Amino acid sequence: MAEASMAAFGAAAGVAIALAVVCFAIRGKGHHDNIPYTAKQ
Repeated sequence: MAEASMAAFGAAAGVAIALAVVCFAIRGKGHHDNIPYTAKQ
């Protein structure tokens, strides 16, 4: 039981971290390059 729960928790944590990294990459590169700079310039 403990090993299964730890494996499930580890998989969920890995997915959450991967989604967070993707979201920060999209926000940092895509939105900040497109929206503010194009609006200011």
